[in-house]
Amino acid sequence: MKTLIRLIASCALSGVLLAGCVTDNGTSTASVNAVPGLGGSPIANGTAGASGTVPGSIPANASFVAPNGNDANPGTISQPYRTIQKCATTVASGSTCEVRAGTYYETVTPNSGVTITSYDGETVTVDGTDAVTGWTIHEGSIYKASIAMSAGDTNQVFVGNEMMTEARYPNGNDLFHVNWATAQAGTSSTRLVDSNLPNVNWTGAKVHLWSGTDPWTPETGAVTASQPGQVTISVDTSLCPSVCATAGGYYYIFGILAALDTEREWFYDPKVATLYFWAPGNVDPNTLPVRAKQRQYAFDLSGKSKVTIQNINLFASTINSNASSTSNTIDGIQAQYVSHFTALPGNRGASYWIDHLTDTGIVVNGRGNILQNSTIAYSAGNGVAVLGADNIVKNNLIHHIDYIGNYASGVALAGNGHTIQNNTIYDSGRSAIFPNAVPNEAIPPSNNNIGYNNLYNGMMLSRDGGEIYDAEDAVTGTRIHHNWIHDAQSLTSGSASDFPVAGVYLDSGASGFEVDQNVVWNTEHESIYLHGGGVSTPNNNHVHNNSVPDVNSGAYIWLFQIPNCGSTQVSDNLVLVPITQQSVKPPCTATSNGATAPGATEMNASVQVGCNFAGCSSDAPPAIVGNTVAASIAKQPGPLAVLVGQTATFRVTGAGSAPLAYQWKKNGIEVNGATSTTYTTPPATSADNGVVFTVQVRNAAGIALSAPATLSAE
Repeated sequence: MKTLIRLIASCALSGVLLAGCVTDNGTSTASVNAVPGLGGSPIANGTAGASGTVPGSIPANASFVAPNGNDANPGTISQPYRTIQKCATTVASGSTCEVRAGTYYETVTPNSGVTITSYDGETVTVDGTDAVTGWTIHEGSIYKASIAMSAGDTNQVFVGNEMMTEARYPNGNDLFHVNWATAQAGTSSTRLVDSNLPNVNWTGAKVHLWSGTDPWTPETGAVTASQPGQVTISVDTSLCPSVCATAGGYYYIFGILAALDTEREWFYDPKVATLYFWAPGNVDPNTLPVRAKQRQYAFDLSGKSKVTIQNINLFASTINSNASSTSNTIDGIQAQYVSHFTALPGNRGASYWIDHLTDTGIVVNGRGNILQNSTIAYSAGNGVAVLGADNIVKNNLIHHIDYIGNYASGVALAGNGHTIQNNTIYDSGRSAIFPNAVPNEAIPPSNNNIGYNNLYNGMMLSRDGGEIYDAEDAVTGTRIHHNWIHDAQSLTSGSASDFPVAGVYLDSGASGFEVDQNVVWNTEHESIYLHGGGVSTPNNNHVHNNSVPDVNSGAYIWLFQIPNCGSTQVSDNLVLVPITQQSVKPPCTATSNGATAPGATEMNASVQVGCNFAGCSSDAPPAIVGNTVAASIAKQPGPLAVLVGQTATFRVTGAGSAPLAYQWKKNGIEVNGATSTTYTTPPATSADNGVVFTVQVRNAAGIALSAPATLSAE
């Protein structure tokens, strides 16, 4: 059957009718059998299956697009259009654009009522990048090329599908295990002191800070003067001392050519429209597929209705919509690097912690729209931004989101009546789901259904937040239920390390939420946190029938600074660490909570949590055996890069009832004597490059194996 499919494809693209080919009227010169497995079933790469077109058939009301087509063609299978845009703006409502295999470099603004899908499940990508060519030597291993790119902060450079790093100090190319520099004594809100700072003129560069007594957001400023070992900076200081440059705080500097000092780094100078690049392996970039981002959107559905986008891949681009977009469906897309930016403040000035909360990720705005069966990966901002009313986001895999570390989220949720269900969201800089009232503070996120999601590895780049977080909003009818919420762990220790890194965090008087039937474990500080913030209005939150299979000292439900409980109740929660109420006078109603409480009675093995295709699964909640919680991994060991001759120290945070035993493994083989929470390698050799380490954590109730951590030695 594969041979037959290739033959049909070659017939269509050649425009020549051969034996076994299909004519434009749908007749065939040979019999064709349907292929089992098409027709919408999930496939291994995480996207939904093909739309069900039988190979060799022509769907009714279909027009065709192919890389070797021509927009002057009639759009038949043998004479296809060249661009999706031509098809999508030519055909009438109710018609389908069947897109043949290939990569398309365009932004599509379709007619309403049009379906855009890949033909017979062929691989179709809409790419926001263009090739960069004509490289000449600048100096040493640094090349340059003339190209018009954005003068703002949304530029990206790729080699193939791999993102390169904007030149910075200190060097580093891991978006989540960030290589921060540390400010030293003498640092103030206007000056960074660091004796390790390379002795170059940093004036005109940008500085990105994660610093202060409660650094719940990073911020970006400018370097206004430079001298050896220190720079003068201009940043917002209105949040000092919480968010403020201080000794011991973290920073990196970027946005200047002098920072370009190693391979994989680039710098763009908009004044002379020149891109500078040090290619991987010190090679001539003319020999590599170097590409630069040029388009923000693959599809713009602003003002459109009843458009379906199905089984299309996106690269370095996203899908946009607006308040007038209605009843559109996005189904089975696979999107990578959907949104990118580097500076806070950006588009909201002093409110930089909510920069790009409404304009990054897949933007689902308007009413009655659906995003489903899709994979969305790698975004400086959101994975999905939901606005408007009555939209549905279900059965999606969303990961590596918010690598800028502000309030952008896996799903940023504004407006009313939305359903966020059966999504798996992991590896987020801050929250997995953020109900909020941006951009209209008069419209709280009410009547939203947040259920059956699998949320983990949140808060990786933040403090004082949670996997599900809301601040200040007084909602009605919003329910957080039947979710797995786990492994919220900040990756970098430092100031405010004892601040909340919670499962569910309702902050600064957020009220009116129902939180029930969730399973919460391995959150760094607080499982569920109700913070009144001294707000005098009624708290009115109902937290009941949740299970917390966790004996960590911070695995408790905490009520803090609530002067007016209102109707708040905390009841029937299975918890192994007692509930704490602090500065709550009189105390809120808290009954039937403890090790024998009912907990999440509906969360049995038959309940589908998270999405249901390849890549959606994670570790299940740890078992409770008697009074013992089985071993699990709270914080995974991360990848490390060292020079040949240096040692590397891997770390893990185990969880579960003591005592916990550890055993490190190198390429699957136990390392003799490596039986603690850390393992330091011998001095690395070139043969150690690419070695994989794991660690097994064990106690009397169970065994957990970590994710692999790779050592790079160069």
